[in-house]
Amino acid sequence: MKLPIGKISGSHLDKIFEDSIKYHLDSFFSNISEYYPTLLYSHWRSTVRSIDEMINIPMELNTAEEVEQFLQLKTNFFNHKNLPPLKKVLELLEKKFQKNVAIRFQQLAMMCSAVNQTYTSHNIYIHQGNSLNLSDIENCISYLQSRRAYYVTTLNLIPKIAKGKKAVEYINTFGFLQHLIDSCLVNITTAYYNLLLNHCLPDFEMKSDGIVAKRNFEYNHLEGFFFEPERLSLIDQLELRPEVIVLQTLLPKAANKIFSFSEVENTLTLLGGAFNKYNVMHNDVFKEINHLLKDIKIHLKDDFHVIIEENEFKRIVSKYSALTLYINSNDYFDNLNSYAPFQLVEKNYYTTVVLLIRFVYRTISQSLLKNRTFQIHSGFIFEDKVSKILELKGFLPTGITRINHKEFDLITTRDNKVYNFQCKNNFIDISRVNYDYKKIGRLNMRLCRYYESALKKEIGRESLIKTKTGINEIEHFVVTRFPVITRNRRIINFVDLEKWNLK
Repeated sequence: MKLPIGKISGSHLDKIFEDSIKYHLDSFFSNISEYYPTLLYSHWRSTVRSIDEMINIPMELNTAEEVEQFLQLKTNFFNHKNLPPLKKVLELLEKKFQKNVAIRFQQLAMMCSAVNQTYTSHNIYIHQGNSLNLSDIENCISYLQSRRAYYVTTLNLIPKIAKGKKAVEYINTFGFLQHLIDSCLVNITTAYYNLLLNHCLPDFEMKSDGIVAKRNFEYNHLEGFFFEPERLSLIDQLELRPEVIVLQTLLPKAANKIFSFSEVENTLTLLGGAFNKYNVMHNDVFKEINHLLKDIKIHLKDDFHVIIEENEFKRIVSKYSALTLYINSNDYFDNLNSYAPFQLVEKNYYTTVVLLIRFVYRTISQSLLKNRTFQIHSGFIFEDKVSKILELKGFLPTGITRINHKEFDLITTRDNKVYNFQCKNNFIDISRVNYDYKKIGRLNMRLCRYYESALKKEIGRESLIKTKTGINEIEHFVVTRFPVITRNRRIINFVDLEKWNLK
């Protein structure tokens, strides 16, 4: 879909990118619909397994030297100099893991090599406008991780929308679907955020050369390694509140495996121990997942796949009303925003250890959001996260949290000046891609108004801080856990805090 040349703004911008979403949705669905569902699903399921393995291999290797050897492998195998390092990596993987792991890695590396060659020769990376590429394994991992949500969404959608007779060879599956994902699904997300930005910022505009349109405002909605923000992550709880963790015995995993069903069980165990303070093990969701894992474990294949016959799956599902294990919808956005782990293909339901870990983690995390104790303590932990980053920037915490019965979050000093940070952990997540960008935009503006009011309130309480610290110069900021769209420089998205500097 071609863009107009020149500045784009207002209703004209809305029309262009609303049409863009429809065009790319139609294109994606039309392309997939031509293929035979069972074969395409099987190929893509295997490819996604290989992708998950490539992303996780560095965490399973024994030494820093092995990790470096793996990550620095160049994917330009047309250059014969890169073949001996490939051979060494394959030998390393075969020795450390099973031979099939090495085979799957080699196949995916070859696929990445082919896509990298195509993208480079057609300037696709340049048009994407970021530094991501598939030139070596380290870059491959970043690229693949940035697209993981699309890979899973495509896996969910293939059995629902593929109706044709066309077939693609396994070795060509990644190239075919990666290009479709990059040209359609990534563009849908880009169009959505352009619409959202246009709705939230009166002066938003874009400059287009007919191929690439550049914004006058950038919005980053993902954290490190392309993870979505969370009110309180398992890692944060383990790192910042170790004293409240109830230690649990974890199941072992064979040293020659990257993934194992024991990791699904261990995820539940870790969540139970880490969030014991919030009585997580007593909530219905936790209990149901605990029983569910016992029910589905007998259907495990290769310690990775879970395959359940349709009638048996329905029997299992009927026992767990608190869990969403499969969604019937073939709507793109429903599938993109779902963590349901199963796909239905020819009267069998399929999932994997990786999808189950994702499901367990997200479902338990979501179940805690209404827990009042969790809400309060997640706020305190967020303050600690913010404080640690600010300390590295030279902001010294004063430890002042209460003055004349008035509460403050994080009062710091730097260069004989006070910097007062309010830490907001409000769970209104505007970062999930959704059809109704206007509704999400209204939520964003409501949150921004709330933060602006909070800043005004702090200005009204400056005298308390001045009296307590003996310092007259004060600046006030809000740091928000879930990123918002605003030009107010005093509202800082946490995802940007590490790169943030005083202006």
